[in-house]
Amino acid sequence: MRHFLRVFFLIILANDLLSLNGVAREPQEKPSVAAIRLESPIQLDGLLNEPEWKSAPPISKLYQYEPSAGDALSEDTDVRFLYDDKTLYLGVNCRDRNPSGIIARGMERDGSVSPDDYVYFMLDTFHDQRNGYVFSVNPNGARYDALLSRGTSTNSEWDGVWETKTSIDGEGWKAEIAMPFASLSFDPNNDTWGFNISRNIRRKSERGRWTGARPEIRTSYAAEAGDLTGLSGLRQGLGIEFAPYLVGRYRKGEGDTDLLGDWGADFRYRITPNLSATLSYNTDFAETEVDDRQINLTRFPLFFPEKRGFFLEDSGIYNFGGLTSSRRSRTGLRNLLVPYFTRRIGLSDDGDIIPITVAGKVAGRVGEYEVGLTHALLEGKYALGSQNVTSARVLRHFGEQSSVGLMATAGNPNADEDNFLLGADYHFRTSDFLGDKFLQSDIFVLGTWNLDSQDHNIADQAFGASLIYPNEPLYLSMKYIEIGEDFEPALGFVRRQGVRAYAGNVTYTVRPEHHPWFREVQAGIDAELYTDLDNRLDNADFLFTPLEVEFHSADELRFDVEHSIDNPLEDFEIADGVVIPAGNYNWTDFSMRFTGARKRLVSAEFGAVIGDFYNGSRQRVFTEINVLPNKHLSFDLDYAFNRIHLLGGSFDTHLASARMVWKFTPDLTWSHLLQYDSLSDSMGFQSLLRWEYRPGSELFAVVNQSYLHEERGWRTTDEEFTVKVGVNGRF
Repeated sequence: MRHFLRVFFLIILANDLLSLNGVAREPQEKPSVAAIRLESPIQLDGLLNEPEWKSAPPISKLYQYEPSAGDALSEDTDVRFLYDDKTLYLGVNCRDRNPSGIIARGMERDGSVSPDDYVYFMLDTFHDQRNGYVFSVNPNGARYDALLSRGTSTNSEWDGVWETKTSIDGEGWKAEIAMPFASLSFDPNNDTWGFNISRNIRRKSERGRWTGARPEIRTSYAAEAGDLTGLSGLRQGLGIEFAPYLVGRYRKGEGDTDLLGDWGADFRYRITPNLSATLSYNTDFAETEVDDRQINLTRFPLFFPEKRGFFLEDSGIYNFGGLTSSRRSRTGLRNLLVPYFTRRIGLSDDGDIIPITVAGKVAGRVGEYEVGLTHALLEGKYALGSQNVTSARVLRHFGEQSSVGLMATAGNPNADEDNFLLGADYHFRTSDFLGDKFLQSDIFVLGTWNLDSQDHNIADQAFGASLIYPNEPLYLSMKYIEIGEDFEPALGFVRRQGVRAYAGNVTYTVRPEHHPWFREVQAGIDAELYTDLDNRLDNADFLFTPLEVEFHSADELRFDVEHSIDNPLEDFEIADGVVIPAGNYNWTDFSMRFTGARKRLVSAEFGAVIGDFYNGSRQRVFTEINVLPNKHLSFDLDYAFNRIHLLGGSFDTHLASARMVWKFTPDLTWSHLLQYDSLSDSMGFQSLLRWEYRPGSELFAVVNQSYLHEERGWRTTDEEFTVKVGVNGRF
């Protein structure tokens, strides 16, 4: 490991010495802007024509981070702040000399605004460079929001109560945004917040921000933000939120039919400005979108991410040990180990719903500490009786961006056994390495204890470390994880046990100045290697990307060469009746991927993979087509095909999905999702109507149906229709 570290830092120092420093930069001093207090609320109409807006000092200059880092954005942008006792107002005037060229096709709440023109901004409400909120708005009033934790990590499942109105005119487009202080956590004694904003001019593929005009920085990085000053006399209210709901559900399965009605409620209380408690009775997830289907062509289990809002809110505190992959590495041991995996709560191993009677959590900050505590009481499954599960997390912040923490979990929702996990981690991050570079490191250790039905006490451990240099033109990362044979967290996810895992990534990026075609050119190597605990090689993947280019049109083209090694000790079935014998395998495949810019009416991504596969061959083609005919309608079609020839047999796989979203207004959408996979030869359909009929209060109507293909054709196996209406009150 010492030799790896020496090479790591020698490469960094050599790159820093060879880097060119002739690129124009925005001013180096930290910028600030003042908010002006109002005597009375303003009318939210997206016009910015009240005289009060003219009295507020503007942010009037944004600087490009793509394509020409440090240069002024080609179109002017004015950003101003007003506030009264209850609300913060943000006015953004996105001037455009060619208003007919503004791209605005999306209008979905919490949908992606990346294909459009948009503004994206961050509020660090405690001015601690760690926690806050991010928001985004496009010219149609489509809204996106997320929680910010640890200064860089965002959680998009948070839905805040805020409003925006937009307009398009001969000068460009405007956005008028109102954020009630009752929806935000902040220190009322602090009159300065952190703030940053970026703007995307989609037709030009040009993006700029207020401060931090470098492509390796995100607008959500709190440590790179400027200051929003002049905030005083703010009122948070009582800090009470009450959200009851009613739900009606019709189910029809094979041989039975149910008509059910129920109710529940969520209650939240802000104990202090930055610490809140939530209690949920009869927790329901009717509005959750179904999992994306996957086809498994490995001998290891698949990972399905959490999608339920209750568990995703405040989940950033449970990020542990740097176990989430970096955004640049294509490998990075992604989801090899997740110590606390909330899908274990309320969902069985086979995906069945286990009702949650009561769930409660406390999350937030106490001084320099960040804390999280979650407890749930589950109805029993398999005659187990009620089950209690608990998780706890505490972090101690130090320096500007570093922390040390503990995590613990207790309970086993799928067995009548005791299970405990305890771990500690250290996170280091700086943005001042070698002057202005980022450097990040994580170290963790975990232990589990399990008392099985025979009263055998089984204990084991896992530990690891990572080091990341996430900069341009050079990006480097190294990661190591070791997992014991009997390491088994009942509230976690472990893809493999009894392994030592190594991963590394080197990527070099060039941004040619004034090139007629290319905006960005990359080349990189990713490596991922696994051994058993006796250091016998189990499997490895080496991914070489000789060329990845982004054109000025924002289209992207990538070529990959991947070499794989797999040495299974036992036979395993890869498809129905097709077995891979134990043995030693080496193979290489070649792939090409083209991704079209989403700014067009019709955009597409397609690719192909060809090469060897175990003791045979594999050909794969895949495509994604996106159609945005207007701001009210969108279509997404995905298809992936594998043709595999092995000594044990040949087979094809098909994985397909089709999605249509009808956007009546930003607050009223109706989506339809149809999915099919050939391994199960089944199809699933979900129709979801979402109406936010007033800020924070929503109505959902959901249809879920499953179909199985048989000799006589398609047969409906399950169907469910659910209506859920909730009311949100904040005091």
